[in-house]
Amino acid sequence: MGLIATASCCWAIAAAAPAGAPDASALDSAAAGFKPYVLDQIARCLSATKTMRERIAAQDLAGAQQAWLAARGGWEGSEVISNEFFADLDRKIDAWPDAEKGFHAIEAKLFGAHDVKTLPAAEELVGNLEDFERQLRATRLTAQGLLNGSTKLAYEIGESKAEGGESPFSGNSLAEIRDNVASIAAAYARVFAPATRKRNAALAKTFTADLERMHALLSVPSLQELDQTGLRTLSETLANDLVMIGRESGLERPGLGN
Repeated sequence: MGLIATASCCWAIAAAAPAGAPDASALDSAAAGFKPYVLDQIARCLSATKTMRERIAAQDLAGAQQAWLAARGGWEGSEVISNEFFADLDRKIDAWPDAEKGFHAIEAKLFGAHDVKTLPAAEELVGNLEDFERQLRATRLTAQGLLNGSTKLAYEIGESKAEGGESPFSGNSLAEIRDNVASIAAAYARVFAPATRKRNAALAKTFTADLERMHALLSVPSLQELDQTGLRTLSETLANDLVMIGRESGLERPGLGN
């Protein structure tokens, strides 16, 4: 709850957009230009998921496991927009920890039970990812939506992905957190950085330094060696940085719903 309290405080101090805030249409144009990045992530994910389906159909456990891991990188790279813009599909594709379908239901079978008999779930996942890609192509991304998604993801990294990780059966959790951080960094660099550097150079410098600290923290060889307390603290710091970046951009306070 620290982010909520801190964010509320920040916005109570100065609820209105600062004078001379960037034009919202310019920021939304930058956000729309971020779509190819996310489409590339989803294309990678979908291609690997189709390979996983093929390997499952062929009863190739090792091949299916390898393809599952490959698919996760693209999916985690899209999480700055997935829950914010497509919450229903996000739940079907990536629900956890009590997943009955999607990536983590398949993960439990492939890596937990070493059971390759999960073809219907794989086919459903491919269909949901294809639907996600279609909807993404038809959706205009907004700066507010990207701010919300990035802030929620930054907070979630420390709040719920830290201790056991999102993908414990496969041992892929640390790589997925790294992919999340890379997507936050990409959204900032392509959409918010130019205006933030112009409006508040100190804030831009702080956020860049905090990202570098996060990358350094995540450079450990395994999740077991990760500083969990440091991760929680730094993920909340990044989220609070994004609250202030939003304010400098003249946007509403990021929501943490869904």
